[in-house]
Amino acid sequence: MSNHSHDPRDDRYGYLKWHVVPRPRWDQYWPKIIVPQDIKHRLMRYIELALLKDFSEINISLPLHRVGLVYGAPGTGKSTLIKGAAVEVAKKHFPDGLIFAEVNTHAIPSEMLGESQRNTSDLLEKAIPELARRGMPIVVLIDEVDSLATDRNKTSSGRDPIDVSRATEASLRGLDFLMNEVTNVVVLATSNFESLIDDAFIDRCDISIEIPLPTAQIISIILKDSLETVSHNLTDRDLEEVSKRLVGKSGRAIRKIVIDVLITRENEFDQPITKADLLTVA
Repeated sequence: MSNHSHDPRDDRYGYLKWHVVPRPRWDQYWPKIIVPQDIKHRLMRYIELALLKDFSEINISLPLHRVGLVYGAPGTGKSTLIKGAAVEVAKKHFPDGLIFAEVNTHAIPSEMLGESQRNTSDLLEKAIPELARRGMPIVVLIDEVDSLATDRNKTSSGRDPIDVSRATEASLRGLDFLMNEVTNVVVLATSNFESLIDDAFIDRCDISIEIPLPTAQIISIILKDSLETVSHNLTDRDLEEVSKRLVGKSGRAIRKIVIDVLITRENEFDQPITKADLLTVA
């Protein structure tokens, strides 16, 4: 366990909030996000490869950009999965911990011409490298990366297409800078809309992992987990029936169904949840 403070810290640019992990309560992220096991395996192995293997001497034959993309529908657990993977890698390989940094993507785009470009450059070429100089391995999470690396053939509503293009170009230059100049950082980006990301950004990603909507079998596991802390009288067969009705919903939406039952029905909160209760809100 790291001796570092677990309080969140901000970089001087205001784009990064970071913690040293493992940290209290973050252990729950990895087991609580229920996705196919091969997805968890690939994500953990990629972080290990990026932080433990030095390809700097042979980067022409096997270029490692140390940038990965995790994409899928909203509510599928992309960001939480990355946080959990970072914690697991820290516990397995880094007894003094690693830095987990989250990018505030909403602070970077600007209506002022050229400001989005400057902010993006500052993030990738100044803020992250300055954090890296602390000497610890770093996992950087960039949520909603399509706001930084927008497809230059498309423009976001209300944004100048020239500014969008320049900001995207700045993100590409910044990623190249990180690959060439910083060896202790891996960047993991998420997106709900992979089609909005510029092709050149995706091309720089070593891996692209899609988090699918849960199958009926996984929905049943999520429901069972969500019902652990409340009273219920559902059998495995009941859960299987309800789960088939919920196919197409995200894991987050499925967990909210239990809350919805508790606040919708007239019974006391400690009265057991029934199959009929779940089917009413499903």
